[in-house]
Amino acid sequence: MFVDAQALPAPDPRGFPSWGGPTERLRFLLAYAVLAPSRHNTQPWWFEVRGDEVGLHADGARALPEVDPDGRELVMACGAALANLRLAAAHFGHATSAEIIGTHRRDGLVARVRLEEHRALSPEDEELFQAIPRRRTNRLPLDGREPPEGLVTRLLREARAEGAWLRPVEAHQRRAVAELVAEGDRRQWANPRFRAELAGWIHPSGSGRRDGMPAYAVGMSDAAARLQPLVARLSNPARAEAERDRRRTLASKALLVLSTAHDGLAEWMVAGIALQRILLRATAAGLTVAYFNQPVEQDGLRGPLREAVGDPGMPQLLLRLGYGPEVRPTPRRTVDEVLRRLDAVPVRPAPLVLRRAPPVSPMVQPAAAGAAVAPGAPA
Repeated sequence: MFVDAQALPAPDPRGFPSWGGPTERLRFLLAYAVLAPSRHNTQPWWFEVRGDEVGLHADGARALPEVDPDGRELVMACGAALANLRLAAAHFGHATSAEIIGTHRRDGLVARVRLEEHRALSPEDEELFQAIPRRRTNRLPLDGREPPEGLVTRLLREARAEGAWLRPVEAHQRRAVAELVAEGDRRQWANPRFRAELAGWIHPSGSGRRDGMPAYAVGMSDAAARLQPLVARLSNPARAEAERDRRRTLASKALLVLSTAHDGLAEWMVAGIALQRILLRATAAGLTVAYFNQPVEQDGLRGPLREAVGDPGMPQLLLRLGYGPEVRPTPRRTVDEVLRRLDAVPVRPAPLVLRRAPPVSPMVQPAAAGAAVAPGAPA
Protein backbone atom coordinates (compact mmCIF):
# COMPACT_ATOMS: atom_id res chain seq x y z
CA MET A 1 0.00 0.00 0.00
CA PHE A 2 1.27 3.43 -0.89
CA VAL A 3 0.53 5.94 1.85
CA ASP A 4 0.36 9.71 1.90
CA ALA A 5 2.49 11.62 4.30
CA GLN A 6 2.24 15.14 5.53
CA ALA A 7 3.01 15.80 9.19
CA LEU A 8 3.62 19.46 8.49
CA PRO A 9 1.09 21.92 7.04
CA ALA A 10 1.02 22.16 3.28
CA PRO A 11 3.64 24.58 1.94
CA ASP A 12 2.44 28.17 1.79
CA PRO A 13 2.87 29.35 -1.82
CA ARG A 14 3.34 32.89 -0.50
CA GLY A 15 6.67 31.77 0.90
CA PHE A 16 8.21 31.14 -2.51
CA PRO A 17 11.58 33.00 -2.53
CA SER A 18 11.05 35.01 -5.70
CA TRP A 19 13.77 37.30 -4.37
CA GLY A 20 16.29 34.46 -4.29
CA GLY A 21 18.35 32.55 -6.80
CA PRO A 22 17.72 29.03 -8.15
CA THR A 23 19.24 27.35 -5.09
CA GLU A 24 16.77 28.97 -2.71
CA ARG A 25 13.90 28.32 -5.11
CA LEU A 26 14.72 24.63 -5.52
CA ARG A 27 14.94 24.18 -1.77
CA PHE A 28 11.45 25.63 -1.44
CA LEU A 29 10.08 23.42 -4.23
CA LEU A 30 11.28 20.29 -2.43
CA ALA A 31 8.51 20.87 0.13
CA TYR A 32 6.12 19.73 -2.62
CA ALA A 33 8.33 16.89 -3.86
CA VAL A 34 8.29 15.23 -0.43
CA LEU A 35 4.48 15.00 -0.45
CA ALA A 36 4.68 12.10 -2.92
CA PRO A 37 3.32 8.68 -1.89
CA SER A 38 5.53 5.73 -0.99
CA ARG A 39 5.10 2.12 0.14
CA HIS A 40 4.43 2.04 3.91
CA ASN A 41 5.20 5.79 3.83
CA THR A 42 8.92 5.04 3.92
CA GLN A 43 9.73 8.27 2.02
CA PRO A 44 12.73 6.61 0.31
CA TRP A 45 14.48 9.64 -1.16
CA TRP A 46 17.07 12.29 -0.48
CA PHE A 47 18.20 15.32 -2.45
CA GLU A 48 21.24 17.39 -3.32
CA VAL A 49 20.84 20.95 -4.62
CA ARG A 50 23.70 22.54 -6.50
CA GLY A 51 22.85 25.90 -7.98
CA ASP A 52 20.03 25.46 -10.46
CA GLU A 53 20.07 21.64 -10.34
CA VAL A 54 18.69 19.09 -7.88
CA GLY A 55 19.75 15.45 -7.73
CA LEU A 56 17.07 12.97 -6.66
CA HIS A 57 18.47 9.88 -4.92
CA ALA A 58 16.74 6.63 -3.98
CA ASP A 59 17.45 5.87 -0.33
CA GLY A 60 18.33 2.19 -0.07
CA ALA A 61 18.36 2.44 3.72
CA ARG A 62 14.56 2.71 3.50
CA ALA A 63 14.10 -0.32 1.28
CA LEU A 64 11.49 -3.00 2.04
CA PRO A 65 13.28 -6.28 1.29
CA GLU A 66 10.23 -8.50 1.89
CA VAL A 67 7.53 -6.68 -0.05
CA ASP A 68 9.78 -4.89 -2.58
CA PRO A 69 12.99 -6.90 -2.92
CA ASP A 70 13.98 -5.37 -6.27
CA GLY A 71 13.35 -1.79 -5.15
CA ARG A 72 10.74 -1.32 -7.88
CA GLU A 73 8.20 0.50 -5.69
CA LEU A 74 10.99 2.45 -4.00
CA VAL A 75 12.04 3.87 -7.38
CA MET A 76 8.42 4.52 -8.34
CA ALA A 77 8.05 6.65 -5.21
CA CYS A 78 11.03 8.69 -6.42
CA GLY A 79 9.29 9.11 -9.78
CA ALA A 80 6.23 10.46 -7.99
CA ALA A 81 8.44 12.95 -6.11
CA LEU A 82 9.94 14.03 -9.43
CA ALA A 83 6.46 14.69 -10.84
CA ASN A 84 5.56 16.85 -7.85
CA LEU A 85 8.79 18.82 -8.11
CA ARG A 86 8.24 19.69 -11.75
CA LEU A 87 4.59 20.59 -11.23
CA ALA A 88 5.58 22.90 -8.38
CA ALA A 89 8.27 24.54 -10.50
CA ALA A 90 5.72 25.11 -13.26
CA HIS A 91 3.27 26.68 -10.81
CA PHE A 92 5.90 29.19 -9.75
CA GLY A 93 6.69 30.05 -13.35
CA HIS A 94 9.67 27.87 -14.19
CA ALA A 95 10.27 25.39 -16.94
CA THR A 96 12.43 22.43 -16.00
CA SER A 97 14.62 20.00 -17.90
CA ALA A 98 15.28 16.56 -16.49
CA GLU A 99 17.41 13.48 -16.89
CA ILE A 100 16.41 10.02 -15.73
CA ILE A 101 19.42 7.93 -14.77
CA GLY A 102 18.48 4.58 -16.25
CA THR A 103 21.18 2.51 -14.55
CA HIS A 104 21.74 1.59 -10.93
CA ARG A 105 24.32 3.78 -9.19
CA ARG A 106 26.04 3.32 -5.87
CA ASP A 107 24.86 6.73 -4.65
CA GLY A 108 21.25 5.97 -5.62
CA LEU A 109 20.95 8.86 -8.07
CA VAL A 110 17.84 8.24 -10.19
CA ALA A 111 17.17 11.67 -11.72
CA ARG A 112 18.43 15.21 -12.08
CA VAL A 113 16.20 18.24 -12.57
CA ARG A 114 17.35 21.66 -13.68
CA LEU A 115 15.43 24.88 -13.16
CA GLU A 116 15.12 26.76 -16.45
CA GLU A 117 13.68 30.06 -17.62
CA HIS A 118 10.17 31.26 -16.96
CA ARG A 119 7.24 29.56 -18.64
CA ALA A 120 3.48 29.96 -18.77
CA LEU A 121 1.55 27.46 -16.65
CA SER A 122 -1.20 25.47 -18.36
CA PRO A 123 -4.59 25.18 -16.61
CA GLU A 124 -4.17 21.39 -16.70
CA ASP A 125 -0.94 21.48 -14.72
CA GLU A 126 -2.29 24.11 -12.33
CA GLU A 127 -5.15 21.75 -11.48
CA LEU A 128 -2.64 19.01 -10.67
CA PHE A 129 -0.46 21.32 -8.59
CA GLN A 130 -3.42 22.42 -6.47
CA ALA A 131 -4.21 18.75 -5.78
CA ILE A 132 -0.75 17.92 -4.39
CA PRO A 133 -1.48 18.76 -0.72
CA ARG A 134 -5.01 17.29 -0.92
CA ARG A 135 -4.13 13.85 -2.28
CA ARG A 136 -4.70 10.93 0.08
CA THR A 137 -4.47 7.16 -0.11
CA ASN A 138 -7.66 5.72 1.36
CA ARG A 139 -7.46 2.21 2.82
CA LEU A 140 -11.10 2.28 3.94
CA PRO A 141 -13.96 0.83 1.88
CA LEU A 142 -15.06 2.97 -1.07
CA ASP A 143 -18.74 3.61 -1.67
CA GLY A 144 -20.86 2.43 -4.59
CA ARG A 145 -20.87 5.59 -6.72
CA GLU A 146 -19.51 5.42 -10.23
CA PRO A 147 -16.62 7.73 -11.21
CA PRO A 148 -17.68 10.78 -13.23
CA GLU A 149 -18.25 10.11 -16.89
CA GLY A 150 -15.08 10.51 -18.89
CA LEU A 151 -12.71 10.53 -15.89
CA VAL A 152 -11.26 7.06 -16.48
CA THR A 153 -10.60 7.93 -20.11
CA ARG A 154 -8.86 11.10 -18.96
CA LEU A 155 -6.67 9.06 -16.61
CA LEU A 156 -5.79 6.66 -19.44
CA ARG A 157 -4.64 9.60 -21.54
CA GLU A 158 -2.65 11.00 -18.61
CA ALA A 159 -0.75 7.72 -18.27
CA ARG A 160 -0.17 7.40 -21.99
CA ALA A 161 1.21 10.92 -22.21
CA GLU A 162 3.83 9.91 -19.65
CA GLY A 163 4.92 6.77 -21.49
CA ALA A 164 2.87 4.25 -19.48
CA TRP A 165 -0.47 2.46 -19.94
CA LEU A 166 -3.51 2.41 -17.70
CA ARG A 167 -5.86 -0.45 -18.53
CA PRO A 168 -9.33 -0.85 -16.97
CA VAL A 169 -10.12 -4.33 -15.68
CA GLU A 170 -13.25 -5.36 -17.57
CA ALA A 171 -16.24 -7.00 -15.90
CA HIS A 172 -15.44 -10.44 -17.32
CA GLN A 173 -11.86 -10.17 -15.99
CA ARG A 174 -12.79 -9.02 -12.50
CA ARG A 175 -13.21 -12.40 -10.82
CA ALA A 176 -9.86 -13.71 -12.05
CA VAL A 177 -8.13 -10.54 -10.84
CA ALA A 178 -9.91 -10.78 -7.47
CA GLU A 179 -8.61 -14.33 -7.04
CA LEU A 180 -5.07 -13.16 -7.80
CA VAL A 181 -5.39 -10.40 -5.20
CA ALA A 182 -6.61 -12.94 -2.64
CA GLU A 183 -3.81 -15.36 -3.48
CA GLY A 184 -1.29 -12.54 -3.11
CA ASP A 185 -2.70 -11.81 0.34
CA ARG A 186 -2.44 -15.43 1.36
CA ARG A 187 1.20 -15.63 0.28
CA GLN A 188 2.26 -12.35 1.85
CA TRP A 189 0.45 -12.67 5.15
CA ALA A 190 1.60 -16.27 5.58
CA ASN A 191 5.18 -14.97 5.56
CA PRO A 192 6.25 -13.95 9.10
CA ARG A 193 9.00 -11.72 7.68
CA PHE A 194 6.41 -9.78 5.67
CA ARG A 195 4.25 -9.34 8.77
CA ALA A 196 7.23 -8.19 10.83
CA GLU A 197 8.34 -5.71 8.15
CA LEU A 198 4.85 -4.21 7.96
CA ALA A 199 4.53 -4.03 11.74
CA GLY A 200 7.82 -2.11 11.91
CA TRP A 201 6.29 0.76 9.95
CA ILE A 202 3.04 0.99 11.96
CA HIS A 203 3.13 3.18 15.06
CA PRO A 204 0.74 4.84 17.53
CA SER A 205 -0.79 8.04 16.24
CA GLY A 206 0.94 10.22 18.82
CA SER A 207 4.39 8.68 18.50
CA GLY A 208 5.94 11.76 16.88
CA ARG A 209 7.43 9.73 14.02
CA ARG A 210 7.52 11.56 10.71
CA ASP A 211 7.44 8.43 8.58
CA GLY A 212 5.59 5.15 8.56
CA MET A 213 1.88 4.63 9.14
CA PRO A 214 0.18 6.00 12.25
CA ALA A 215 -2.59 3.86 13.68
CA TYR A 216 -5.39 6.00 12.25
CA ALA A 217 -4.06 5.49 8.72
CA VAL A 218 -4.56 1.73 8.92
CA GLY A 219 -7.79 1.74 10.92
CA MET A 220 -6.20 0.75 14.24
CA SER A 221 -6.35 2.05 17.76
CA ASP A 222 -3.09 3.19 19.37
CA ALA A 223 -3.22 0.16 21.65
CA ALA A 224 -3.46 -2.17 18.66
CA ALA A 225 -0.55 -0.38 16.98
CA ARG A 226 1.63 -0.90 20.07
CA LEU A 227 0.81 -4.61 20.04
CA GLN A 228 1.33 -5.00 16.31
CA PRO A 229 4.92 -6.38 16.47
CA LEU A 230 3.73 -9.08 18.88
CA VAL A 231 0.61 -9.82 16.85
CA ALA A 232 2.71 -10.09 13.69
CA ARG A 233 4.77 -12.85 15.31
CA LEU A 234 1.92 -14.80 16.82
CA SER A 235 -0.95 -14.58 14.33
CA ASN A 236 -1.50 -15.24 10.66
CA PRO A 237 -4.50 -13.28 9.29
CA ALA A 238 -3.93 -14.49 5.72
CA ARG A 239 -7.41 -15.99 5.27
CA ALA A 240 -9.25 -12.92 6.59
CA GLU A 241 -7.11 -10.49 4.59
CA ALA A 242 -7.59 -12.51 1.41
CA GLU A 243 -11.37 -12.67 1.79
CA ARG A 244 -11.68 -8.95 2.59
CA ASP A 245 -9.61 -7.90 -0.42
CA ARG A 246 -11.39 -10.33 -2.73
CA ARG A 247 -14.70 -8.67 -1.81
CA ARG A 248 -13.28 -5.18 -2.23
CA THR A 249 -11.81 -6.05 -5.61
CA LEU A 250 -15.14 -7.35 -6.86
CA ALA A 251 -16.97 -4.31 -5.48
CA SER A 252 -14.62 -1.68 -6.91
CA LYS A 253 -16.32 0.53 -9.47
CA ALA A 254 -13.06 1.20 -11.31
CA LEU A 255 -10.14 -1.21 -11.17
CA LEU A 256 -7.09 -0.21 -13.22
CA VAL A 257 -3.70 -1.73 -14.07
CA LEU A 258 -0.75 0.63 -14.61
CA SER A 259 1.93 -0.91 -16.80
CA THR A 260 5.03 -0.07 -18.83
CA ALA A 261 6.55 -1.54 -21.96
CA HIS A 262 9.58 -2.92 -20.11
CA ASP A 263 10.64 -3.49 -16.53
CA GLY A 264 13.81 -1.64 -15.59
CA LEU A 265 14.81 1.30 -13.45
CA ALA A 266 13.90 3.88 -16.10
CA GLU A 267 10.46 2.31 -16.54
CA TRP A 268 9.89 2.29 -12.79
CA MET A 269 10.60 6.01 -12.71
CA VAL A 270 8.20 6.56 -15.60
CA ALA A 271 5.53 4.51 -13.80
CA GLY A 272 5.98 6.67 -10.69
CA ILE A 273 5.64 9.87 -12.71
CA ALA A 274 2.49 8.58 -14.43
CA LEU A 275 1.08 7.31 -11.13
CA GLN A 276 1.40 10.66 -9.42
CA ARG A 277 -0.27 12.53 -12.24
CA ILE A 278 -3.10 9.96 -12.23
CA LEU A 279 -3.51 10.35 -8.46
CA LEU A 280 -3.57 14.13 -8.68
CA ARG A 281 -6.05 14.10 -11.56
CA ALA A 282 -8.35 11.81 -9.55
CA THR A 283 -7.96 14.01 -6.47
CA ALA A 284 -8.89 17.09 -8.48
CA ALA A 285 -12.10 15.29 -9.48
CA GLY A 286 -12.93 14.51 -5.85
CA LEU A 287 -12.03 10.81 -5.94
CA THR A 288 -9.48 8.72 -4.10
CA VAL A 289 -7.19 5.90 -5.21
CA ALA A 290 -6.06 2.85 -3.26
CA TYR A 291 -3.99 -0.17 -4.18
CA PHE A 292 -4.24 -3.93 -4.63
CA ASN A 293 -0.56 -4.53 -5.37
CA GLN A 294 -0.35 -8.07 -4.01
CA PRO A 295 -0.32 -9.78 -7.44
CA VAL A 296 2.27 -7.35 -8.79
CA GLU A 297 4.55 -7.88 -5.78
CA GLN A 298 4.56 -11.67 -6.18
CA ASP A 299 6.73 -13.01 -9.01
CA GLY A 300 4.48 -15.99 -9.54
CA LEU A 301 1.34 -13.84 -9.84
CA ARG A 302 2.51 -10.94 -11.96
CA GLY A 303 2.44 -13.01 -15.14
CA PRO A 304 -1.07 -14.36 -14.48
CA LEU A 305 -2.28 -10.80 -13.78
CA ARG A 306 -0.84 -9.72 -17.10
CA GLU A 307 -2.64 -12.56 -18.84
CA ALA A 308 -5.91 -11.98 -16.98
CA VAL A 309 -6.22 -8.41 -18.24
CA GLY A 310 -4.61 -8.99 -21.65
CA ASP A 311 -1.83 -6.49 -20.98
CA PRO A 312 1.14 -6.67 -23.40
CA GLY A 313 3.31 -4.68 -21.01
CA MET A 314 4.62 -5.25 -17.49
CA PRO A 315 2.08 -4.52 -14.71
CA GLN A 316 3.49 -2.08 -12.15
CA LEU A 317 0.43 -1.31 -9.99
CA LEU A 318 -3.17 -2.40 -9.53
CA LEU A 319 -5.37 0.55 -8.51
CA ARG A 320 -8.94 0.96 -7.32
CA LEU A 321 -10.66 4.28 -7.90
CA GLY A 322 -13.75 5.62 -6.20
CA TYR A 323 -15.32 7.83 -3.57
CA GLY A 324 -14.50 7.31 0.08
CA PRO A 325 -14.57 9.03 3.45
CA GLU A 326 -12.14 11.85 4.03
CA VAL A 327 -8.93 10.61 5.64
CA ARG A 328 -6.34 12.47 7.67
CA PRO A 329 -2.90 13.18 6.23
CA THR A 330 -0.09 11.07 7.62
CA PRO A 331 3.46 12.04 8.67
CA ARG A 332 6.10 13.63 6.50
CA ARG A 333 9.76 14.35 7.07
CA THR A 334 10.89 17.92 6.65
CA VAL A 335 12.99 19.14 3.74
CA ASP A 336 15.94 19.58 6.11
CA GLU A 337 15.82 15.87 6.89
CA VAL A 338 16.07 14.80 3.26
CA LEU A 339 18.33 17.55 1.88
CA ARG A 340 21.95 16.43 2.22
CA ARG A 341 23.63 19.16 0.21
CA LEU A 342 22.80 22.77 -0.66
CA ASP A 343 25.42 24.62 -2.71
CA ALA A 344 25.03 27.87 -4.59
CA VAL A 345 27.09 27.28 -7.72
CA PRO A 346 27.05 29.16 -11.03
CA VAL A 347 23.96 28.62 -13.18
CA ARG A 348 24.61 26.39 -16.19
CA PRO A 349 23.53 27.77 -19.54
CA ALA A 350 22.22 24.60 -21.20
CA PRO A 351 19.36 22.29 -20.20
CA LEU A 352 20.04 18.72 -19.18
CA VAL A 353 20.77 16.11 -21.83
CA LEU A 354 19.70 12.50 -21.49
CA ARG A 355 22.59 10.04 -21.45
CA ARG A 356 20.31 7.28 -22.67
CA ALA A 357 16.84 7.28 -24.13
CA PRO A 358 14.42 5.07 -22.20
CA PRO A 359 10.90 4.82 -23.62
CA VAL A 360 9.56 7.71 -21.60
CA SER A 361 7.16 10.58 -22.02
CA PRO A 362 7.07 14.20 -23.08
CA MET A 363 7.78 15.02 -19.45
CA VAL A 364 11.32 13.69 -19.93
CA GLN A 365 11.81 13.61 -23.69
CA PRO A 366 14.05 10.95 -25.26
CA ALA A 367 16.92 12.85 -26.81
CA ALA A 368 19.10 12.15 -29.79
CA ALA A 369 22.83 12.23 -29.21
CA GLY A 370 23.76 15.71 -28.10
CA ALA A 371 20.16 16.95 -28.12
CA ALA A 372 18.78 18.77 -25.13
CA VAL A 373 15.54 18.04 -23.35
CA ALA A 374 13.09 20.79 -24.24
CA PRO A 375 12.97 23.27 -21.35
CA GLY A 376 9.28 23.80 -21.93
CA ALA A 377 8.37 20.12 -21.66
CA PRO A 378 5.20 19.76 -19.63
CA ALA A 379 5.68 19.19 -15.90
